[in-house]
Amino acid sequence: MSSAPLTVTELAQILKGTLQKVGVLELTGEITGYKVYAASGHHYFSVKDAESILPCVQYGYTAKFLKFTPKEGDKVILKAKADVYHKTGKLSLIVESMKLAGEGDLYRKYKELEAKLQSEGLFDDNLKRPLPPYPKVVAFVTSEQGAVWHDFTEILKTRLWKGTAWLVPVRVQGDTCPGSVIHGLKRAEEIPGIDLIVVGRGGGSMEDLWGFNDERLVRAVRACKIPVISAVGHQTDFTLCDFAADRRAETPTAAAELIASGQNQLRQQLATLRLKLEQHSPAAKLLSYHQDLELCRERLSSAVAEAISDRKHTLSELRSELHRLSPQSTLRVARERLTQLEKRLNSTGFNSVLARGYSIVRDEAGHVVSSHKKVTKGQRLRLKFKDGDAEATGN
Repeated sequence: MSSAPLTVTELAQILKGTLQKVGVLELTGEITGYKVYAASGHHYFSVKDAESILPCVQYGYTAKFLKFTPKEGDKVILKAKADVYHKTGKLSLIVESMKLAGEGDLYRKYKELEAKLQSEGLFDDNLKRPLPPYPKVVAFVTSEQGAVWHDFTEILKTRLWKGTAWLVPVRVQGDTCPGSVIHGLKRAEEIPGIDLIVVGRGGGSMEDLWGFNDERLVRAVRACKIPVISAVGHQTDFTLCDFAADRRAETPTAAAELIASGQNQLRQQLATLRLKLEQHSPAAKLLSYHQDLELCRERLSSAVAEAISDRKHTLSELRSELHRLSPQSTLRVARERLTQLEKRLNSTGFNSVLARGYSIVRDEAGHVVSSHKKVTKGQRLRLKFKDGDAEATGN
């Protein structure tokens, strides 16, 4: 029984899976049709040899690590994975890294010369001279083209470096680079009052920077009578001049930072000393004493005001107590008490009772009759009311 035929998609997936199993491939070829799409940052091109051509793509997140600018006709070495896009059936190489084809030979030569010069002691630390802490005359042996010299001097300006920077123009790429830089070093040494020499250029591929791995130039850097800073390429770029120089700077602008650092530190120290001097000057001392006296005056004024307030309060209490114990106050209190007693006495006296409608009954002898049982028929009685007296006869 025969199996069902494959769909086109199924075959494309089989091809894709088979290619993925192959993994990363390394191949060499010549670039053609190179394009970069600014929106995505992806690089599209093809590599070819005498008989075949294959399409390639290098995505932006890996292309940013390229150390050279690819162009039409460059012979390169790629590390890539083969892939099939199933919707079009198109085979592409997904490039992970790329370098110029000659870099492998260059790196081998680089390591061989490094080992040779290292064995001679040319890179020994005890040969390296300390840089002048406050260089006033500096020469930069570099190209007058491009932004390197401009960026270098701008850093010196923004860091407020005080001194003179000389540009010694040389060729920094190609076969003539080593001889030109060697000649530039000699001219820099002849500048009156020269304190420090910087030799360098901007970044590039290993092939672009190769002149700074030239044995004659490396030896010339080491033999220079003036301390040398090597500032070749970017942070990750190393040349043999870096090892021969008295100091390596990661970039030309980093060299400018290094040159200005001594004056900046001195400026900071002077500012600190100026502040301390101002703090200990006669004027500052006088101001400090004046402030202390003012503080003492405020504290004394506050203490006096508080003491006076306490005394006033005490006097007020004594005045109140004295007033309470004075003869006039005692007499007034006694009068008030007599008045109250009088009121109470009046309220309980017979006149008050009479005023409420009662009367006092007396017999002819003037004795108070307190019960009707003591009254006889025809007995003459005298009645006392609030407003006067009256006579009555008993029943």
